[in-house]
Amino acid sequence: MLSLAATAVLMTFAAWYWSGPVHPQRISLFARRQALAVTPGAEPVVRRYLRTTRMWRASGLAAGLVLLTGLPDPLTLDPFSGWFLGVLGAELAIGARREPGPVAATPTPPRLLSPQARFFLYGGAALSVSGLLAGIGVAVTGRPVPGLPWTVMTAAVTGGTLLLVRSLRLRPIPAAPADVVAAVLATRSRSAHTLATGNAVLAFAGALAAVNLPVWGDLVTGLVSLPLTVAAFLAGTRQWAITVGPAATPP
Repeated sequence: MLSLAATAVLMTFAAWYWSGPVHPQRISLFARRQALAVTPGAEPVVRRYLRTTRMWRASGLAAGLVLLTGLPDPLTLDPFSGWFLGVLGAELAIGARREPGPVAATPTPPRLLSPQARFFLYGGAALSVSGLLAGIGVAVTGRPVPGLPWTVMTAAVTGGTLLLVRSLRLRPIPAAPADVVAAVLATRSRSAHTLATGNAVLAFAGALAAVNLPVWGDLVTGLVSLPLTVAAFLAGTRQWAITVGPAATPP
C-alpha cells in the first residue's frame, strides 16, 4: 500500500513538473529528426505534442522506478516498462483529443514508419506471439511458468501498439495550411516510431519470461538486450521525412 501511495505521489509530481513550457531547443531537435520546418503554424503543434508526451512518459517512468521493488514477482514493474506504458497513455490521450473542423481528403494513408522501424514493429509482434505460445505450451504440460503473467501482459501491450500505429495512419488529416499538416504528420510519425521500437524491446523481455533459461541464460540475455535496445533507440530517433499528399504510400 505504501508503494502504491508513493507511486501516485511521484507520478503526480512528474506530470506536474514536465507539463511546463517546452524549451525551443527541444522543438528544434524534434524538427531536425523529422526534417520539419519550424514555422509559426507548426511550432504550436509540436510544442503541444512534446508537452503531452513527456508528461505521460515521465509519469510512467516514475511509476517504474518506485515499483521496481514494490510488487512481488512476476508483477514487478521496471523503469523501461513504466516509461513505455506512459508512451501508450500519451497516445491514447492524444487520440481522444480530436480537433474540430474540416478534414482533408487523402487518397492513401501517409507512410509514417521508416523501413527500420517497420522491422521492429513486426519483429516485436512476432516475439510476443512466439513468447505467448511458448509460455502456454509449457503451462499445458503442467510445469510452472512464473513469468507467464508478464508474457501475457506484454502480448496485450503489443496488440495495443499495433492498433495505435494503425490509428495514427488512419486518423483524419486536418484541412489546414501545409506547414500545419506537416507538423501533425511529423508528430504522428514520431509516435509511431516510438511505439514500434519500444514495443520490440518490451516484447523481447516478455518472450524471455515465458521460458526457463539455464544458469548462463542471463549472460546471453544481457548480450542480446543491450544491442537490441541501442538498435531500437537508433531506429526510433533517426531522421525520417514523411511524404505528404498523393505520393504517400501505406507501410
